[in-house]
Amino acid sequence: MLDANDSDACGRCHEGVPVRPDGITHSAPGATACTSCHNEPGGVLGCTTCHGNRASEFLPNAASLSGAHAVHTGGTALLPPLSCTTCHPVPSADAATTMTGTHGNGGVEILFDPNRVQPASWDNTGHSCAVGCHDHGGARSRPTWTDSAPMTCGDCHGAPPANHAPGACTTCHREANRDGTALSAGPMHMDGNVSLGDGSGKCGACHGSGDDPWPSTGAHAAHKSPSTTTPIACTDCHKVPLELHDAGHMNGRVEVALSGRARARFSSPSWDGATCKNVACHGAGLPETPSVVPTWSDSSGAGKACTACHGAPPTILHTTSSACGTSGCHSGAVYGTSEWSITSTGKATHINGSIENGR
Repeated sequence: MLDANDSDACGRCHEGVPVRPDGITHSAPGATACTSCHNEPGGVLGCTTCHGNRASEFLPNAASLSGAHAVHTGGTALLPPLSCTTCHPVPSADAATTMTGTHGNGGVEILFDPNRVQPASWDNTGHSCAVGCHDHGGARSRPTWTDSAPMTCGDCHGAPPANHAPGACTTCHREANRDGTALSAGPMHMDGNVSLGDGSGKCGACHGSGDDPWPSTGAHAAHKSPSTTTPIACTDCHKVPLELHDAGHMNGRVEVALSGRARARFSSPSWDGATCKNVACHGAGLPETPSVVPTWSDSSGAGKACTACHGAPPTILHTTSSACGTSGCHSGAVYGTSEWSITSTGKATHINGSIENGR
């Protein structure tokens, strides 16, 4: 096909080849043109002449593939489909140049894409890859090219990896299952990055959404948008890290460190894993004993009722009048008669750690 002086040179008889022997100007009578079958762009020099017949993708046909080509080009739940350029120098699609240089020279050239595979080396004797795609301390971190056993999560890296934070994989990784034995197909695995959550790099990647770090579990929503006060700061209940690997962050536990408004009026709040006790936000330190000890999973709204933290009106050191919104009392902060609500102005001074008198 390429050597015009070969005694079996295609160009002696057929049209559609890159070279013809000297003196041959026409095809043999009745000879079929090569391009009648090799009809993809590039003709006989198109990728699929040697690598299969998936002309639309210029990738080898799975039926004709050797070694692990099918897995790499077809993709699996663990691996997105890879282009040929990930591991090979791919020539120009121009038919005049596709068989030049190292292409079509009888050898298989390995040239890893540094933007996709780092570090990377190929052992031509043992036919194994030492590549960043696989080599992370797992059970089969350097698989051979002819190894047909399916790869599992623990083959490339431990599941979990050594010295990894404890806890369910799903806490931090969006595409993993809980125990690290399976993945859902997605764009983040093996993209060259260790992605947490949705991969955005923001607090909301793992808990919350986007720029919003608030989780949706338990009473988080009630603290994020309370009906009786201004939003509770994350720092009132947690030590918020400055860096990803700060102490107490990503250690497999939810660390609760009550401070700020929770400790107002010399309160000594505590968290037992289900309830908050002696929390100033819920009435600790007021003259009366709160009637409700809030439970994190309680969605009834009992913990945010006026009478949960103090009487309405309070029974100690307070007038017996229940006209809370009248002039001289809490006008502009409270409205209603038998049932009261806090105005937007009132929220700024309600549950702020101080007891405001009048307006």
